[in-house]
Amino acid sequence: MMKVKSILFAVAMTAGLLAGTVIAQPTLVDPIEVFEGSLSDPENAEIAIHWDVTNLTEDTLQLKVTRNISQLVSPYNLPYDQDNEGAYDRFCWGPLCYPYGTFSSFDTDFYLVTLEPQQTDTTFIADYYPAGVAGVTAFEYCFHPVDDSDAGTCQMVLYCLDAENCALDVGEADASVKGEPIFPQPVTGVSSFPYHLNGATSAAMTIFDSSGREVEGAQLNAQHGVVYIDASGWESGVYIVTLQTDQGVGVSESFVVAH
Repeated sequence: MMKVKSILFAVAMTAGLLAGTVIAQPTLVDPIEVFEGSLSDPENAEIAIHWDVTNLTEDTLQLKVTRNISQLVSPYNLPYDQDNEGAYDRFCWGPLCYPYGTFSSFDTDFYLVTLEPQQTDTTFIADYYPAGVAGVTAFEYCFHPVDDSDAGTCQMVLYCLDAENCALDVGEADASVKGEPIFPQPVTGVSSFPYHLNGATSAAMTIFDSSGREVEGAQLNAQHGVVYIDASGWESGVYIVTLQTDQGVGVSESFVVAH
């Protein structure tokens, strides 16, 4: 049996304040908070989550979507390889269903969704494929202008398959990680990424471009340290850095490379 929980207009409302400036934000219609189901149900082989995104402001909004990792089951097939085991995911936004494991929709005008005042977009779908892996995976989907995530609206979704407790892991002392903001940004050459393992024995750091392609990776073993990201040879755009422990606990952060 499957249960889906949602709240009407969950992340309100149309404006916020950032450094004294009014920000026009999209509103999510009936966003889903939790999906609960069983691996024994064949209908749960592919789980599709949908909600509408509407513009209740007086401004025209041009939006992309970014999928941030809050928690992953293990094994998780990321970056996606059809020959690997583990759960995986994708999302659809605007004119395209993106490749499995993609972190963010494309920045070019053709792939952005433009919403005039009082207009609603119905194209967002988040697909989750448990691939026989039980547990809780959690993603945060953020709808925002290019290079301005603070002007967006986000919704976290928990995918719970045969989970004893359909909730985020509170973070065992031996399985938590934390990343500090990358500085300076935008990244034009070399920037620093401080991290803390907080008792976890190690964590895998991976950097992906906006299409989900891995561009760099490293294994972090020190409890506290700084990774220096040299993006001088990378193309301009949005990138995602993730930290993930062997227990599947992870964090992610987006950053911009500009030349």
